[in-house]
Amino acid sequence: MGTLRCRRCGEPLTTGLIATQRRHCCLNDTPIAGACPNHGPVGPHDAVEE
Repeated sequence: MGTLRCRRCGEPLTTGLIATQRRHCCLNDTPIAGACPNHGPVGPHDAVEE
C-alpha cells in the first residue's frame, strides 16, 4: 500500500491515532481516511494513493 495524499494539495496524510480520534468528516458519516496538514481530517473522497 502506498502513501495516502490529499487530493486537494498533494500533502501526505497523517493516519493512525489522529484519524481514529475523529471518525467522520464533512458533517456526515463519511469515515476519515487521514489528516491533511492544510485541510484537516479528510475522507476517502479527498485521499489518493501514491
